[in-house]
Amino acid sequence: MGFTANPYTMESPHFRRPILLICILSSHLLPSLSTGQFQKTVSSIIEAASNAIDEPTKLIDSTISEQQEFLAAHNKVRLHALEPPFVWDLRLAIYARLYAQQRAGDCELVHSNGQYGENIFWGSGNLWTPSDVVRLWVKEHRYYDRRTNECLPGEMCGHYTQIVWRESVRLGCARIECNNGDTFAICSYDPPGNYIGESPFDDNR
Repeated sequence: MGFTANPYTMESPHFRRPILLICILSSHLLPSLSTGQFQKTVSSIIEAASNAIDEPTKLIDSTISEQQEFLAAHNKVRLHALEPPFVWDLRLAIYARLYAQQRAGDCELVHSNGQYGENIFWGSGNLWTPSDVVRLWVKEHRYYDRRTNECLPGEMCGHYTQIVWRESVRLGCARIECNNGDTFAICSYDPPGNYIGESPFDDNR
């Protein structure tokens, strides 16, 4: 599939081999850790997540209602695509939240380069809801040509294809208010999707 970037959201394709994901599907470097160091310490960081988040960061609380909103917005699309629903995964949610914190200072669309599928979002101001975020990603469905399994020329559709990816079953998301008052959001998917040359749908059904 062809993938391009726009100023508000980003995503990236995957290959059927262990590589770091580029763009919106994954990336997770903490400023103080190299890639190797992060990989070695990510488990302990997740376990100590509540202590790892700096107090000055303006985190928008990932309340139960917000989790449900992210999950419901995704599963509405999955239902329409005849794919099984996502289940909320705490480990993915903590991963997403920790990475969102790293973007609080700049709110830039930079991927975490991790092992999960990933969609990221930036929006001006702090009024963007989980439903708004998912809705913008899903609007890309109009740019996905199921016949050729590609995005239309010059368009991006990878956020949508990750959301409906047949093998992705676990979801975790986070949304923060950046230091400048804008919104950054990230959703992590496991197993990841958007493998080059593969359809997001189960065509054998």
